[in-house]
Amino acid sequence: MKTIKFLILPAIFAGVFISCSDNGNDEPPVDSNGYEAPEAPSTVNQANLINIEFYSKLNDETLFSAQYDQAVVSHMTANKTPLAFIFDRSDAIVGQKSPVVDMARQCKLKSFFVQNNLSDNSIEGTGIIVRPLVPVFDGFGIPDTLYLAGCTIAAPLSQPVITTLMTCRLTASFQFPVIVRLLGDGLKTNRIVTGAIKATLVEEMKTYTKYHLKDFRLVFYTSAQGGCTYSIFYLTPVQFVVRETTGTTVGTIPMYQSKIEYLSD
Repeated sequence: MKTIKFLILPAIFAGVFISCSDNGNDEPPVDSNGYEAPEAPSTVNQANLINIEFYSKLNDETLFSAQYDQAVVSHMTANKTPLAFIFDRSDAIVGQKSPVVDMARQCKLKSFFVQNNLSDNSIEGTGIIVRPLVPVFDGFGIPDTLYLAGCTIAAPLSQPVITTLMTCRLTASFQFPVIVRLLGDGLKTNRIVTGAIKATLVEEMKTYTKYHLKDFRLVFYTSAQGGCTYSIFYLTPVQFVVRETTGTTVGTIPMYQSKIEYLSD
């Protein structure tokens, strides 16, 4: 599987396309018992926490039905802690400016867009806003199967840690072997993947990754709010651990803040 990199330009959707075929052959199991991540230390090193804000209705609705909520812009401008703001289903209309691009412009931050599906007049996908300059967009794409993309940035922890933050949307179980093959040894290079997954697929993903992946942690968060048909997943290298996820609302938009600790040696 090839990896391609995409330069990010202002106010342009960054898309990744790879023409390839998936023969459907699963990799052999890790072993008969599957992989179990070691227990994380009970003590949390506050200086090594990465904060990520994930905005989503956790269903199949577009996040911004008309205009985005200006309260989100005010929140991002005032809140300097998160390393990234992720906007699930922040869909865009072909030929029009993405709402995430406009929000980033107001906040003087950097943005890019990871598509999920493309129709004649709209682009379904996830917008990401970050503070550091991102010269390269990393990702994989198999049309009608899976788009997995993001950026590599330095997380300002006790010591700067180069981290690749990626996202995708999981809607079918046939995507599990694809994401495992696309990541390959990527989980050994600080690749953190977070996104939305259909709630009915959570247990199946747990089982599949247990027997087909090594050196990882997989955590899910399910909101107690009504109308949520998706959960949030965090697929991280074993040296990262999700310490907590807290749900709240910014203006009218549901937001979930996660704290992910880097377990330094």
